[in-house]
Amino acid sequence: MKRLLLVIAAIAIAGAITAQYRITSGVTDGLEAAKRGMAPYATMTYGDVSTTLDGNIEITDVAFTPRMDNQPIHADKLALVTGSPWALLSLEDTISNHEIPEQLSFVIEGLGVDASFMAGLDQNTLGETVFTRFDTAGCGDRTYFNQADLAAMGYDQLTVDMTIGYRLMTGGQEMAVNLKTVSRGQMGVDAEMIINLPRPMNDGGPSAALAQGATLSSATVRMEDLGNNERIVDFCTGETGLTTADFREQHLNAWQDEWQYQGLKPSDSLVAVYKDFVTHPGSTLTFTMEPFPALELGNNYLSPDPVYLSGRLNPKLGTENTGLRPVSLSDAPKTARNEPPASPEQEAADPFPAPSSTPAPTRKAYRQVSVATLGQHIQDDVRITLRNGRKMDGRIMTVQGQSMKLKRYLHGGTMVVPVNLGDIQQVLLH
Repeated sequence: MKRLLLVIAAIAIAGAITAQYRITSGVTDGLEAAKRGMAPYATMTYGDVSTTLDGNIEITDVAFTPRMDNQPIHADKLALVTGSPWALLSLEDTISNHEIPEQLSFVIEGLGVDASFMAGLDQNTLGETVFTRFDTAGCGDRTYFNQADLAAMGYDQLTVDMTIGYRLMTGGQEMAVNLKTVSRGQMGVDAEMIINLPRPMNDGGPSAALAQGATLSSATVRMEDLGNNERIVDFCTGETGLTTADFREQHLNAWQDEWQYQGLKPSDSLVAVYKDFVTHPGSTLTFTMEPFPALELGNNYLSPDPVYLSGRLNPKLGTENTGLRPVSLSDAPKTARNEPPASPEQEAADPFPAPSSTPAPTRKAYRQVSVATLGQHIQDDVRITLRNGRKMDGRIMTVQGQSMKLKRYLHGGTMVVPVNLGDIQQVLLH
């Protein structure tokens, strides 16, 4: 009996090793074919290709370098997650039979996004939108945070982890679709949608009719603050000269004004939850919706009106402190985006006031210096005005070529940020 068990174990181990070799060899062959195909346009390198005991295929140290700009895009690891060793071994047969695996996820870990890549997105992704106006509310006259602002916050280089996947439930009649993105030190977003299918997925396989008849029964989005809130507050208090408490109050008021500019009024519960989120760094903001009846994904005629949607979707919002609360939007008189009116005291003030006997408060003296002489002011404190109107206070550490390193006091500590000399309009020496 023992010999039989040993033989069975040996056969199983040999089979597993053979299957693993076949899988890794197949993936390696595919990668090599991809390298040859993209050779005229880019180079691709990678490290190890392996499988894991829990059913993953992993590729480490992947780099993709376009020949146009020679800026590599690097990821520490790519992985295909099947959920079990058997699912991995049978993956090829499952797909060959035009079936869908019970679950599948694609994972990217340690994707580096540097400043030069962000600069290329500056005029596209990082432009003004309705949403960016809410983010920057109360932070001067900004309508979005540009590349220089993000660099000043320490986000000139990001490391991103991403997961996109699905799993079939209730015999393939339901599908949970998950998208998770983590920008380390900034924000994590985890979204999950539960989709009801008109028939089990593998009864006939995926088709246009299946997608047309699918309905969304619920969705959950969790936003975890990993440092973003605190860095925005530090940046904006430096720009506005306000204390943390005063800026948060100004931001919340400007945030509510922004809704009114859109002709909308948020419910008291929405304001309370958002206030709790922005005043408690490290919180998680959770949004859920359970539309009734379920949303038909094949219906292209759903009204985009926010007031209608806030009733149709049954949305709830909450943090760890507030718990989930029903939230809504209602119509409000639309306010024009104008400068705030002068106060009654300012309007009634004498335009030619008599000279005051009280001495004016002493101000810190500044002396303007040219950009060309910055190399002579190493370790000097300066106030820099960029061509886009932004101001930066700090200490000059180095000046090399067309760039300088500025030491700034941010986030309760110090941070050295690069500044392009060509972006500087004025330098004032303390």
